[in-house]
Amino acid sequence: MKTQPKPGVEVKDIPKPRSAPDEVLIKVKSAAICGSDLGIYHYTSAYSKMKLPVVLGHEFSGEIMELGKEVTGYEKGDRVLSESVKACGVCEFCKKGMSNLCDASTLFGIHTDGGFAEYITVPYKLLHKIPDGMTYDQAALVEPLSNAVHFVRDLTPFKIDDYVVVQGCGPIGLFSAQLFKLGGARVLVTGLSVDKLRFEIAEKLGLETLNIETESLEERVMKDTGGKGADTAFVAVGAPPAIKQATQIIKKRGLVTVIGIFGKEVQLDMTWVVRREIKIHGAYDAKPVNFPQSIDLINRGLVDVDSVLTHKLSLDQAEEGFKVALDKTGGKVVFNP
Repeated sequence: MKTQPKPGVEVKDIPKPRSAPDEVLIKVKSAAICGSDLGIYHYTSAYSKMKLPVVLGHEFSGEIMELGKEVTGYEKGDRVLSESVKACGVCEFCKKGMSNLCDASTLFGIHTDGGFAEYITVPYKLLHKIPDGMTYDQAALVEPLSNAVHFVRDLTPFKIDDYVVVQGCGPIGLFSAQLFKLGGARVLVTGLSVDKLRFEIAEKLGLETLNIETESLEERVMKDTGGKGADTAFVAVGAPPAIKQATQIIKKRGLVTVIGIFGKEVQLDMTWVVRREIKIHGAYDAKPVNFPQSIDLINRGLVDVDSVLTHKLSLDQAEEGFKVALDKTGGKVVFNP
């Protein structure tokens, strides 16, 4: 739980939640730490208005234990995963299938209790059944993969043989890089010296890597592209210097997709952006349609989530799990309550 407006988390005993008529009670089997959970851990400005106290976690899967009287299409014992955004359903964006941009949305683990617990209640309309053969750990990673599918498939048009630089080799960066590679792009994943293990994961996935602390990213990109620059820069970190770096390595009229959440303002040379007609846009969360797409990608073995998952811990090991994620000494960390 996040109980106080300062860095850290706590493990506490709380009552089992009770489901509303349109909700199910889920026994959580797997719940993964997200990059946003790290921002919450540090209580950065991006999360300073969240509800406290709150159970963290919005990437989870489990088994249905109880059903509200209005629930249809599900039974006790069903294996399910959940979308992370509880949307209003009536605003302009919800009506267009973009609940990720809902004007009045709430998120598990930020506004309402999340999945880092033994039990959670979830509106049944947010659920997706887990296919036979898919593990609970894989199912918990459908939510972050759905984000990557939205970022890449919906918002970052690219072609076979395009040169794409993914800045950041965290789990979302690695999922997104796999999607670019699946679409035929040449992908370079960047990181820091601390990302040694994550570089190893990226290379296992068949991705090229570059440590920007020991090599020049700009020199590498210009060498690989004959001086043209990358077609796309995909900023999967919340480090302000990465935005400037992205505009420096991109070709004229290139595209920069930004998915990182930043704890402070970003300085950018807009004259450089204007004169090169560089396009910069943000990408946030996932649409409902991205969940079945992601389930299918995992189920058919087209995206490898297992290689990105490196640590499985109990809830009592919360501090250890967050330390691994914060220190970047692992890939994806899940709790198995």
